[in-house]
Amino acid sequence: MREVTLNLTSHQSLTVANDALTSINYMVEGDSNLTIIAPKRTKGSIFLTINGNGNLNLRVSIESDSNWSMLIMNQSDLQLNINESFSLQRYASLQLAIGELSLGTHVKNSVYHLLEEGAVLNVRGASLIQSKLTASYSALHYKGNTSAQIDNYSIVLKGCEYTLDIIGNIHKAAKGAKTHQISRVMNFDEKPKTSVNPKLIIDENDVEASHAASVGQPDLNQVYYLQSRGLSRSESLKLITLGYLLPIIEVIDDENIKERLSLEITKKVSESCLM
Repeated sequence: MREVTLNLTSHQSLTVANDALTSINYMVEGDSNLTIIAPKRTKGSIFLTINGNGNLNLRVSIESDSNWSMLIMNQSDLQLNINESFSLQRYASLQLAIGELSLGTHVKNSVYHLLEEGAVLNVRGASLIQSKLTASYSALHYKGNTSAQIDNYSIVLKGCEYTLDIIGNIHKAAKGAKTHQISRVMNFDEKPKTSVNPKLIIDENDVEASHAASVGQPDLNQVYYLQSRGLSRSESLKLITLGYLLPIIEVIDDENIKERLSLEITKKVSESCLM
């Protein structure tokens, strides 16, 4: 798979190439718009890094009979408002990983439109909350035999704030649709400012739908076990945190990109104050 690297800013629209890894470095400046189109009957990977300050409207279209993986890394330590709209057409498949690892104050609204039969979406989110993040993820099923799995794993550091809304919405006549969600949040504050709100809106009977959510402190048994192996408490907590965050890199096939991301995530966790 060949690699294409692009540096973009302001208002941009691009069509990604078939059988390629497209790396996009996007700088938000004020009000910005980015549209990414994956054409019919194509496959490949997209690695999008976001920096800057302002408002970003991101639109991603996965056209029919296409199979794509995408990794989005928010690296801005400033203030960002991000509105995302993903559209999946007939028998389109998207494996999406989301990394929120920055120091910035961010508001994020993501809507996944499963427009036609056979559309498949899998989302894996990993967040290291070092300031404030307000996030909403919605999967909308318009037709039958569509599938969405949205999983979020988050670490909230001391003194930080996190609000997460996840919505699975199956419209009437979307028979055979499947919408599932898992949310796991670990707090490093005894009085956390954390809110997780899973929701299911179902207007059809012949469907599958579920949600699971947990919010809590680090597992003391895990910490004790790691300390018994010679690690300090801080080292133990950082190792547990990496276990939450690192799996997002598996969405990208390229081993060089995986290694680079693994090093970046490990660096972010090592620099953070988990105590």
